[in-house]
Amino acid sequence: MSRHDHIKLPDLADTIRYSPGQKPAGGPNIPNRDRASHAAALKDKFDRMREADSNLKSQRNALALPTRTGTYVEFKGKQNYDLVTQSLEAINAGMRLMNVRNITDIHGNIDTYATVYIPKGQENKFLNKLRDYATKVTQKGNPRNQNLINSIEDIHIALLYSFWTDSPQLFPNENYNWYEVWIKINESDDKQEQITQFNNLLTNLDISFKPNYLLFPERAVFLVYANNDTLLQILNSSDSLAELKAGKETADFWTNENPSDQNEWVEDLLRRLVINDQSNISVCVIDTGVNNGHELLSPIIQDAHCLAYNNQWTTADRKGHGTMMAGVCAYGDLSRSLEHNDRVEIKHTLCSVKLLPDVGENPIELWGDITKQCIYKAEITIPNKNILYCMAVTSADTHDKGRPSSWSAALDDMCIGASEETPRLIIVAAGNVTDEEVWNNYPDGNTQQSVHNPGQSWNSLTIGAYTEKVQINDANYNNLPRVAPSGGLSPYSSTSVLWDKKWPIKPDVVFEGGNLLKREHDLTPYVDHDALEVLTTSKNIQFRKFETINATSAACALASNLAAEIAATYPDLWAESIRALIVHSAKWSDSMLRQFHVTGRTNIKRLLRSCGYGIPNRERALYSTENGFTYISQNSLKPYIKNGSTVSLNEMHFINLPWPKELLENLGEINTTLRITLSYFIEPSPGEIGWKDKYTYQSCGLRFDVNNPQETQEQFKRRINKYIESEDADAANIDLVENDSGRWKIGMKNRSVGSIHSDMITTTAADLASCNMIAIFPVGGWWKMRTNLNRHNSRIRYSLIVSLETPATEVDLYNVVTTKIAAIVEAPIEINIPV
Repeated sequence: MSRHDHIKLPDLADTIRYSPGQKPAGGPNIPNRDRASHAAALKDKFDRMREADSNLKSQRNALALPTRTGTYVEFKGKQNYDLVTQSLEAINAGMRLMNVRNITDIHGNIDTYATVYIPKGQENKFLNKLRDYATKVTQKGNPRNQNLINSIEDIHIALLYSFWTDSPQLFPNENYNWYEVWIKINESDDKQEQITQFNNLLTNLDISFKPNYLLFPERAVFLVYANNDTLLQILNSSDSLAELKAGKETADFWTNENPSDQNEWVEDLLRRLVINDQSNISVCVIDTGVNNGHELLSPIIQDAHCLAYNNQWTTADRKGHGTMMAGVCAYGDLSRSLEHNDRVEIKHTLCSVKLLPDVGENPIELWGDITKQCIYKAEITIPNKNILYCMAVTSADTHDKGRPSSWSAALDDMCIGASEETPRLIIVAAGNVTDEEVWNNYPDGNTQQSVHNPGQSWNSLTIGAYTEKVQINDANYNNLPRVAPSGGLSPYSSTSVLWDKKWPIKPDVVFEGGNLLKREHDLTPYVDHDALEVLTTSKNIQFRKFETINATSAACALASNLAAEIAATYPDLWAESIRALIVHSAKWSDSMLRQFHVTGRTNIKRLLRSCGYGIPNRERALYSTENGFTYISQNSLKPYIKNGSTVSLNEMHFINLPWPKELLENLGEINTTLRITLSYFIEPSPGEIGWKDKYTYQSCGLRFDVNNPQETQEQFKRRINKYIESEDADAANIDLVENDSGRWKIGMKNRSVGSIHSDMITTTAADLASCNMIAIFPVGGWWKMRTNLNRHNSRIRYSLIVSLETPATEVDLYNVVTTKIAAIVEAPIEINIPV
């Protein structure tokens, strides 16, 4: 799909004063066929495929080469139609689906391919289905196996490309490289024996391979040194080949290089580096300082932008942590830039403020104030930049358990920027788990470890850690089990599961934070490894160029890198909107859902408080596509009004979104997802009394809701207005609203904490066709309740992110809605809503 910029909405909100008082298509998309001719054509293609496979095996046997016994068959579906892949399997007969590939051409057309292994002697399993299709009917009079056979367009012998599931640009050629070979594992047989058999096959074929492997349900993964010819040898010799992928260099590849080789990698990257000198975006690393003499950092951070909280300190990084953070803030995981030959574009600069002294233990300080001074120092030094702040420094204690501290409240205050009228995005680490006893009980142990102070900050984007790092190419460690599965919560990540339900969901999202190895019966049972961490710049540049960083520090820096890219792509976005897009793009991995036993809404709260809203997706955060658009609306409202001595709720916003109603109706029963994220900054309470209850810590809360299918504007407004029918209309009444909450993935009760709320509805496109009315409305806060502070006239600004996404790739939702918006801008239409 093509990339498109997200859609910045014009002001479509109606400000409303509160009053007291096509035919749905089911099943797969299957083409119609002429029964007799289609059956005959597929029979002929299957026979020719078997003949070609038999000839290949005869040639290999004549040359005394290892030869597989079964047959790999590639089935192709009709373009832009479904291929009924599950029906191609017959597990009891050993017929297994090895992979399914969807290939989209430059015009957006989709071809679906399925590679199936058929054991010797089981070919008739498919031929019998084909014969029944041609000669038998069901009770309803339809051909037997109609969906399966009609969905098949072509049949071929499987070639090497039939197993390639990585980027087409990386497809093997005559040059040797490292490749991942994924093989099928029969769960009912001895797994180790199957591993040994494949190792023996590689040895007999004289193919080099790493001795370690990864074992997953029904799959094992090996790393082999090969080219297209040697991979073809594996295809022709093995009955268990499932997939082929490009090998991924892990961080330890570069850290283990000698200094001379590391210099060559640095020089190569510098040749490919493109820096936007006109960028208005800078990431400020508040840490231990940054050694900007590193060749990869000096083009991005000037000497004048290296600062220290204490003017008596040097700005150099003696501890190393800040320099490592800077490398990730600039490049992301540096290994991603080193492992290809494309240009690397940096769209932002860096600055640094040293928060911690060089020597000794960190003293007890009023860290909230020191952090503020660091921020002010950066803004005075670089007054013309839009600065995003990255801070992985946290307190060692966790006793707050979600209650605001002076440090977290200071961050909230700096985010909203009430006194300077300059809201800021501050990205903080959730804090690390380093206790072996906790790891012994992973992941449940992590749920007993609280996010560290100041990670409970409402307005900051708090970052936890997950990991996809499970591969190690090191004979000394390759047999040790990994603590976390790929896609699971990182062992280093703290959570907010222990917090009272009134406190915010933290972390907000998770980024890569690394993994651990476990050694049974050892004095040091848990081992870190460079391959399981994030590659970055080293402070000891005279000795080495690369180091690795892990835990929520690495995750925090990766989040800052993405935030900077969003800010550079959309320069007019508020801090609230950048935060919202990162959260909005996040999804939970399958590993997370399994780890926390999530089914429906069961355990959803525990998952939220462990992994936040999930893993942000860079492409989804930055761009829309034809079948998945994102609206961005930035606005403000006046939540309260004073009548005499009483302050009450004042206004809500009602937005009638430009909507692809006709397209959705035509999509019928196809599942489509509507996601909404509402982000705003609260002004923290000025005293300890406000920290006992979230409704008085926050200055004002906002909520959102969407009209139900077929619910009219008047009915929708009346439903929302039930909030103010009671004398004390505040956040506590959120649970009383009849909001059809069963349709939401997370639910209003679970999402309505903190100052960012995100949820989604996945239902039929037909149901969502009329769900384009969104209400943004206030609930209670200290602006309303503390009348003596005279803040009731304040306005609160918000960012609303709305996306609609369908798996149907042939539709163009994006251009339909942009056309509607263009018409609205040219001839605005008033929406009259009865009061």
